[in-house]
Amino acid sequence: MWVWYYDRQGIIQCSGINFIQDLPRFMVLLYALQRFELHNWGRNKDFVPVQVEGKQCHEFKIEDKDLGTVDLLFHTSHDERVTHYGLQSRATNVVPVTSEALTKKYPDLRDDMVAKIFWGEESRTSEPEILKRVEEVAKAHNSVRGHIPELLWHHTFTNPTSAIREALGVPEPTTGSRVLHILVFRKLRPITELHGKELFDVWYQCIRCHLTLWKEGVYHRDVSPPNLMWYWKDGKRIGVLNDYDLSSLADEPGPRGNERTGTVPFMALDLLTEEGQRGEVKHLYRHDLESFMWCFAWISLRYKNGVLLRRGLRPFDEWARLDAVACGDKKFMFQSRMKLPAGTPKDETTWKFLEGCFDVLDELDFIRRRKQRKAGMVEEEKAESEDMDGFLEKFTSTPAWAVLSKPSP
Repeated sequence: MWVWYYDRQGIIQCSGINFIQDLPRFMVLLYALQRFELHNWGRNKDFVPVQVEGKQCHEFKIEDKDLGTVDLLFHTSHDERVTHYGLQSRATNVVPVTSEALTKKYPDLRDDMVAKIFWGEESRTSEPEILKRVEEVAKAHNSVRGHIPELLWHHTFTNPTSAIREALGVPEPTTGSRVLHILVFRKLRPITELHGKELFDVWYQCIRCHLTLWKEGVYHRDVSPPNLMWYWKDGKRIGVLNDYDLSSLADEPGPRGNERTGTVPFMALDLLTEEGQRGEVKHLYRHDLESFMWCFAWISLRYKNGVLLRRGLRPFDEWARLDAVACGDKKFMFQSRMKLPAGTPKDETTWKFLEGCFDVLDELDFIRRRKQRKAGMVEEEKAESEDMDGFLEKFTSTPAWAVLSKPSP
């Protein structure tokens, strides 16, 4: 018998116990496990289960040097909670939250706050630090100002997953170490609620924000529908490029460009190859822009009036279940054929727009492969990194883009 310990960093396996030949050791193990309380099994004692109006919630309190006691009530039974299950990785949860302390500071946001709870990599620049840089860029650029999440409060726990590995003498205990973060934001609305021109307007605002941030040395690198949000302001929909916990900064020490970051169904085809998954393809601006195109296709073809279509009518379900390379093969076939399953509803204006975008991707892929054969990968990467505006213009100059860009009557 082997005992396996799991946390967000990975797995620790003990040496095998022959529970017949070494029965006393086995009985001591059972004796210990029998007396475990919830926190021994992995429950964080700082989150206290409470009942509020008959619904399960969790309460968290901590002293803050500026606000005093910060009280957070996580509405963990709320329908709007976004949960990611699994034993490893970030395990991001987004939960509606209320707080008397934060309501005093932000009186207009009593019921309009959400908490993002996740296990970030300890070696990475934290999301709050990246958001500080993002806010600095926003002060100087209208394309970013108002199009980024509003961080209200944050807390980072001090017990990383590497602690147990250091105590056990596990080799390289800090490699992949993770630490728990709580970030409280103003509540935003999902882009999947939108369709047609409304979807295009918000989506394009996020593209412009993303381009400016990339030029200023903030590399998002995880463009996906859950990270594209919006809110109302002065009767207009304002797009927000959200979620910076996989982002990197240009002036960070050490290599960052070849890390395999992103959400598989929306990653660029170059990154879904075997070379890309081995970290041999540098993550460039064009890869994120290509992700925007896959996001638009995913949203516009799988949702109708903000509602997810039922199985059999919506395409791409299998993309989320395949490994990266297999998903890349499926996406390549779709891009080259532009064919949907029979019966899939589609708006003609939106479909022509997608055809135009993927035609551009096909053309640029062909040109890029030809350049790589002649000049090599390094020269091609350098040229692309210097012409982000030109790459975006390939799309914005298409007739279909012009149609959706026209102001509403």
